[in-house]
Amino acid sequence: MARRTTAYRRVAQELRDQIADGRLQPGDRIGSLTELQEQFGVSDTVILEARKVLVAEGMLIARTGDGTYVRERPEPRRLVHQAVESRAQPAFRLESGESGLFPDVIEVEPETSVPAPGAVARALGVKAGRKVKRSVRLFRHDGDPVQLVTAHVLSSGKVAPAGVEEEITSRPALDAEARALDGVVGQPVTVATRVERPETGSAWVLETVVLAERYTLVYRP
Repeated sequence: MARRTTAYRRVAQELRDQIADGRLQPGDRIGSLTELQEQFGVSDTVILEARKVLVAEGMLIARTGDGTYVRERPEPRRLVHQAVESRAQPAFRLESGESGLFPDVIEVEPETSVPAPGAVARALGVKAGRKVKRSVRLFRHDGDPVQLVTAHVLSSGKVAPAGVEEEITSRPALDAEARALDGVVGQPVTVATRVERPETGSAWVLETVVLAERYTLVYRP
C-alpha cells in the first residue's frame, strides 16, 4: 500500500512538471490509461489515482468517452481589499479598470443559528458549540461567481481580548465551495479570514473564499 501511494504521487508530480514546463499545454490530451502505464511502468490503479488527484486540483479535466485534457488556466484577476461598513458588502472588489468594481449579483443563504465551529470558537475565544448566527453570501460579476463569504456572528457574551485580525491561507476547496464557485472539489482556494472583537457589540468572523487560479487577493497599505 505504501509503495502504491508513493507511485501515484510520483506520477502526479511528473504530470504537474510536464504542465508547468510546457511539455503539456492547455487543451492537450494526456495519454490513455494504457499509454501512461507503459510510460511510467506502473499499474492502472496507480495511473487512475494520480489522474484523480490532478483532476481534483483543477489541472486536468476528464471528458466522458473522450479522454483527459489539460485544463485552460486563465490569468488570475486581482481582487483588492477594501474597508466595508457592513458584513453585507464584499471584502474585496475588482481592481480599478475592470468592468465594474463590485460583483453585480448577490445570492444569500438565510441567516441561521448554529453551534460555532471549532475554528470560529477559537477565533472568538468562546467554547466550541456556542450558538452563533451564520450567513452565507455568494457574490457574482457578469454572471460568474467571484467570492463566497461566510459570516459567523456572536451578538453577546464575553469573548477574547478586543482586536482585529486577518489571516490568509490556502487549502483544497470543499464540496459546497466548489459547487458555489463553479470549481471542482479539491481545487486550490485562497481564504481570507477576518476576525473582529470590539469592546462592545457583536463579534464576528468573516471568511472569504476565492478560486486561486481565477483571483489574486491584493492588500494595499
